[in-house]
Amino acid sequence: METIHPSSGQQDLLADLDEIVVLNHATQGQRFANYLIDLIVTYLIAFGLLFLLGVGISLNGGDTEDLPDQTGLYYLAVYSSLILYTSVMEAFNKGRTIGKLITGTYAVKNDGQPLDFGTALKRSFSRIVPFEPFSGFGAAPWHDKWTDTTVVKK
Repeated sequence: METIHPSSGQQDLLADLDEIVVLNHATQGQRFANYLIDLIVTYLIAFGLLFLLGVGISLNGGDTEDLPDQTGLYYLAVYSSLILYTSVMEAFNKGRTIGKLITGTYAVKNDGQPLDFGTALKRSFSRIVPFEPFSGFGAAPWHDKWTDTTVVKK
């Protein structure tokens, strides 16, 4: 719908806007707190997975010392926990992880729309890029830039 001002003959450029979205971005302090809290949760989940794996191996008569590459298993558990935890939480909890619940923030698309599972999954995979956490000290972390998302205050 195009409206013209009768007196000037000019087009009203804002006539088609149904809603203007104003995002109140989270501070770097809130983002850092989110990172630390979610990192702790991720490691607790990974520890739980590794503990259950060890118990399962022991109950089946195996010896956990026989695991061929414990370091690789550790990294697999941590990265799997990170991807599953953040993807599921952000996709099905309105952009919130435990860290974001505590700090009163949530993740959204840059246009203010809620995250879908695909976008949450992309954010999670972006987080495992080496040195990605350090990008949070800049204007926006890489996982936000690469997925056209941001974290805002509630």
